[in-house]
Amino acid sequence: MKVQNEIKLAFPSRSANEAFARTALSAFITPLDPTIEELTDIKTAVSEAVTNAIVHGYPDQLGMVTLTVRLYENGKIQVQVKDKGRGIPD
Repeated sequence: MKVQNEIKLAFPSRSANEAFARTALSAFITPLDPTIEELTDIKTAVSEAVTNAIVHGYPDQLGMVTLTVRLYENGKIQVQVKDKGRGIPD
C-alpha cells in the first residue's frame, strides 16, 4: 500500500495535550470522510493510547509523546503513539 499523506506530532506529556492529539487526528483524516461512528472509534483509541503514554510513561516527570498518522491510497489509516517513558510493569 502506498502512503498518500502523513503527519508526525510531538508534544509534552501534559494531560491537556490528549485533546490536542485527538483534534489534530480528526482534522487530518477529514478528507477520508469517515462516518461519525468511525471517527468516534478512532478518536477514542487515540485518546486511550495518548492517555496511557502520559499516565504510565511519565507519571512523575514530563516527557515527549509522538503521534504519527498515515493515510493510505485505499482509504486505510495507520495511527502510532510512542513514548520513551518507563512503561507498565509486567
